[in-house]
Amino acid sequence: MTIHVHQCGPMTDTPEDHDVHDTNDDQTAAESPAPLRPLDLRVARIARARAHPNADRLLVLDIDLGDEERQIVAGIAAHYHPTDLDGLHIVVVANLLPARLRGEISQGMLLAAQNDDDLGLLLAPEAEPGTRIAAQPGTPDTISIDEFAAHDLQATPDGVTIDGQLIRTTHLTVDRGVTGKIR
Repeated sequence: MTIHVHQCGPMTDTPEDHDVHDTNDDQTAAESPAPLRPLDLRVARIARARAHPNADRLLVLDIDLGDEERQIVAGIAAHYHPTDLDGLHIVVVANLLPARLRGEISQGMLLAAQNDDDLGLLLAPEAEPGTRIAAQPGTPDTISIDEFAAHDLQATPDGVTIDGQLIRTTHLTVDRGVTGKIR
């Protein structure tokens, strides 16, 4: 089961973060890949979780982002009961384009690590709702699910990484000790 989740980590825009163009390379700038769109990962408190009215595998979550409330839809029903989620401080991708999933609007995506055996939510238990985990200065543009998927988010024994950079801004944990790709 693939879970799509909302985001995390200190992101900086330094020359080390981008591919260096080799002047001996015949590839032109027009052929080089576009830079990754920045992620806006923030802490959200789950105010209410409930079963999706039209899908057994989905849950509908009302979340508090500190300065606003949103609704997200997450494919985690096989791993979590709604009553186990209320009050948790999760990490979400706050700049994801809204989408309608089986009739319910999702205004972001929660983040979870998944391996062959289990799925664990990315948690920020000590952070206040609205805390930015990863964001470029200013307000990041809205991104598509494909632009989000271009990033490599991993939960490792050493911590959480985004595109190879260890997140150090906020203490993050993965529920159930799951390591693996974060989706």
